[in-house]
Amino acid sequence: MRFRVLAVLSVALLFLAGAIWTTAQEGAAVSSATCAPVLETIWTAASDACINGPLGFICNGGAAPAVAPGGTVGNALAPVGALVELGLVDALRTPPISEVTGAGVLWMRHPAPIQYTALLIGDVNVTDVTPPDFPAWQSIVVQTGVDVSTCPVAPHHSFMAQTPFNQPVNIVINGVSVTLNGTLLVQTTPNQTVFAGLSGVSTLFALGQSQTLRPGQEILVGYATGSYTAPQTPPGSPIPLDTALSAGLPVALLDRPIILPQPGYVSTDGPVNLRVSPSTDAGVILQVPAGQVLSVLGRSTGGDWYHVRLDSGETGWMFANLLVQNVGDIQSVYDATPLPPQRYGEMGRIATVFAPAGANMRAAPDVTFPLVMSIPDGAQVTLLARSPYSPWIKVDFNGVTGWLALITLETEAVIESLPIDYNVPPPPPPTREPGSFGNAFPDPNGSGN
Repeated sequence: MRFRVLAVLSVALLFLAGAIWTTAQEGAAVSSATCAPVLETIWTAASDACINGPLGFICNGGAAPAVAPGGTVGNALAPVGALVELGLVDALRTPPISEVTGAGVLWMRHPAPIQYTALLIGDVNVTDVTPPDFPAWQSIVVQTGVDVSTCPVAPHHSFMAQTPFNQPVNIVINGVSVTLNGTLLVQTTPNQTVFAGLSGVSTLFALGQSQTLRPGQEILVGYATGSYTAPQTPPGSPIPLDTALSAGLPVALLDRPIILPQPGYVSTDGPVNLRVSPSTDAGVILQVPAGQVLSVLGRSTGGDWYHVRLDSGETGWMFANLLVQNVGDIQSVYDATPLPPQRYGEMGRIATVFAPAGANMRAAPDVTFPLVMSIPDGAQVTLLARSPYSPWIKVDFNGVTGWLALITLETEAVIESLPIDYNVPPPPPPTREPGSFGNAFPDPNGSGN
């Protein structure tokens, strides 16, 4: 029922987006200010329809794709929010980003043993070429369109594949064996496939040679013009990511939204502190040992600090002069640590109370703080912030603000993307255990037997 209702709302949003964009096209080029809200509407409708869809299914979040086989299967996948089993589809092509008809936005959620999610944005043609006796869609051919959208901030046509955190899978893309561990971007030119690392570390193997692909890097593989089934060259050496390839990608549509990496990487030549902000006065998250490679998310305005991400997913700041730098042109510049991308629309702002006896809202993020009120099961709250020291969320319920334990909430919002509210009382001191009040217990002079 949820998908059916959202599908109707999403279709209405897409028609509205098309009407706005079509009007903007009459006699004039599209400006970023005009088309960016249209794209936001398209991504929001897709998100409402398909985020957290079931494994083993394709979910269509945008304009109707072309599907093989056609007929009943193709018709079933046409509406926004439609779900069709992966095994029923042999090939599909999503439409380009259009000022009239919206855009292709589609999820393919593969179940174990090759559990990963593919997200198709714009003009993407994908075909299952898996041999018999292997899981469907383990070997695929991907081709992305080359036409450029009239919207300056629209992304390139893209195929993105993402695994659950630290759960690598082995798949074949355009004849290249890929050990995928993280988030991979795939785009094609007439005679090349570009594999770009967005998060995690993956390995590419073809024609007897392998290459490791890190975030912020891309690897090129050559093909006969227009044919992507058999590589003509082995994977090339990794080069810094061309950020034009990833510009504008709606990463909040990924199952695990990520901050896009900058070109290249840095590594530690000795132990280096990872800090919460770009200052030697900032708190230390951890000390990273020598020999660690880190992806770069951005830099400070002075260029003396890098915002980095470890392979473990931990992020923070490191002093640039203490790092071995293998970076390209860092275009993401800031001094305040950015939050990860949040879900589009209301999905990123609301939660539902899931507590049969009601959830206790408290004045601060711990059970020891005063009770504000009890919120009934099933009530909807607005998410405001998260605690700096506990799994509690600051919410608004009918104009009353307070803190709820995260365990009492159901939400599709990315919790790590909520701002941290540091203006809360400190956590209460731990309760002391018996015998810890200054007198040793048992007697330290005893035998201990």
